[in-house]
Amino acid sequence: MAAIYVSICVILGIASTINGRPRTEDERVMIDEFLPALLDRLQNNPEYAFLLDSPLKSTRQKISPVQQQENWPENNLKLGQVAGVAVDSNGDVLVFHRGDREWGARSFDYNNELSQIEQNKGPIRNDTILRLNQNGTVIQRLGANRFFMPHGLTVDKKGNLWVTDVGLHQVIKIPADPKETGLVLGEAMKPGSDNEHFCKPTDVAVASNGHFFVSDGYCNGRIMKFTKDGMPIKSWGKPSNNPVEFAANDELFIPHSITLIEESNLVAVADREHGRIQLFTAGITDPNDTGRFVKSISNSRFGRVFAISYDPTDKMLYVVNGPTGQNKVEGFTVGLDGNIRDTWGPRNMNFDEPHDVSVSPDGHHVYVAEIRPNRITKFNK
Repeated sequence: MAAIYVSICVILGIASTINGRPRTEDERVMIDEFLPALLDRLQNNPEYAFLLDSPLKSTRQKISPVQQQENWPENNLKLGQVAGVAVDSNGDVLVFHRGDREWGARSFDYNNELSQIEQNKGPIRNDTILRLNQNGTVIQRLGANRFFMPHGLTVDKKGNLWVTDVGLHQVIKIPADPKETGLVLGEAMKPGSDNEHFCKPTDVAVASNGHFFVSDGYCNGRIMKFTKDGMPIKSWGKPSNNPVEFAANDELFIPHSITLIEESNLVAVADREHGRIQLFTAGITDPNDTGRFVKSISNSRFGRVFAISYDPTDKMLYVVNGPTGQNKVEGFTVGLDGNIRDTWGPRNMNFDEPHDVSVSPDGHHVYVAEIRPNRITKFNK
């Protein structure tokens, strides 16, 4: 305790002498009255543990640096615009890309329908979904002649794949067991805003109980929650192109990515053009408590928030932004308190246009998908 006392006195500049002279009686009384309370506060607040010469250790978690793995994936892997990436429980990496198709300024008409020119091309002939092992070798290809404009990709704990196609305006579940029946939500090629339609849905997050959330997306600015069988539970949020300073908490300017923080009963949404992450209740145990705003995470360094992925092993959000002309395009490790703990990116180069990010279930790897250049990058931590 004496060591703590001296340490604090030195820090505060109030040791037995002040500016080379003995303490006055008033200074001694002030120190003796207030120092015990200060010590008590420091000892019981882990954030200040580093100030104390005591066994108390700070609970501020040490974050492992995120570093790129070189020569991954295999050199001859050819990809189109890489829209989505996910990692399954075995550590296999799933990639959702657009093959020979690109989303350009004329891909959609003013009604948000895929242009007739794009529809006439038919579905993408390439295998749009690739499964890579941890060494970066392709071990499975699927999805040819099925999708028009791939966007989001998620894999649930049972290994089922969930994808969104903004051209089809659909959310599709591809079961891990081919004998099981899949699930298709939304009417093909028909955008809408009721419970049976989407308008360019962007991403899916699946809870342990099978309930899933859809960020719907470019037009509707809403989040939708469904039962495992695809029955709607709740919808919230509304589109807004207001500057973030004037946007309400449930106004979303392209909810582009979504991730669950199940242990905290939260669903996190990347509100892309507002440059923020909105946290809402997920209703994991109480479905009636779904969609209630909890917190906003924002930072001027974000710019536009393209994708987020939560790692329960270190309780961090992994975030990638996109080009704005002002902000550096990079990855962020962000605590749920909103503080940026680390920034990261490819070695000896920069990200160009990150579109998705995913953390492996064991928390050891982070993967970033980019639509320009068309690549997938692996990071270790």
